[in-house]
Amino acid sequence: MLPAAAAPTDREPRRPPARLRDPWTALRVALVAGWLAIALATLVAGQRPASLDDLRAAVDSGRVTEVQLSEGLGPGATGYVVQEAVWREGLLSHRTEGWDVSPGVDAPLDSRQVFDTGMADQLRTAGVRVLPLDEPSSSSEVFGWWVPGWVGLLVLAEWVAVLFLLVAGPVPERATRWAWFWLQWNPFGVLALLLLSGPFPGVRAPRPGARRLTGGWAFLLSLFLGGGHLGGS
Repeated sequence: MLPAAAAPTDREPRRPPARLRDPWTALRVALVAGWLAIALATLVAGQRPASLDDLRAAVDSGRVTEVQLSEGLGPGATGYVVQEAVWREGLLSHRTEGWDVSPGVDAPLDSRQVFDTGMADQLRTAGVRVLPLDEPSSSSEVFGWWVPGWVGLLVLAEWVAVLFLLVAGPVPERATRWAWFWLQWNPFGVLALLLLSGPFPGVRAPRPGARRLTGGWAFLLSLFLGGGHLGGS
């Protein structure tokens, strides 16, 4: 009597659990640690974009006792120049840029507001200590925040490593490579890629045979969420 044949199955085998001895899993864990370090460095060393109205409200409420102000137009000078103001509220630093304009001169039309004439004197009158703005030689803009140049270099290194994982690593889970490519332009999209695109300790594997997000839908989703911005100076 012949043995009964095994019943056919179309189920995909579940992948093995995440283990740090797997190089790609170890890389994901290292990149998540890097992402967290960058986020912390941005909060500690970075400056959140703000407006002149935000500065006025902070001064009026007494939340700010010290402002760093860059040099504006000198005495008797005419024309206009960009002036920066930096202040701290609680754990976060804030930054705004505006035009210091001499009387009778029109400032360029852009997103910057026009600072009041004699901004430093007005702040001192309000009881705020005014200090000269001392900035590093290089800086970057990371997801809208102003950060020192070294933080921008960390972001660039992290981004290159994430792209290497996406292009050279195993076939990603939950979304196609193109889908993850579009999503990773958002800072939280990078974190989602690292946690969900492959084995990661503590994260459950997707259901075998589950459909993956495709590039077209991910592109539309990235437009809805809004991408990050990285620039340098």
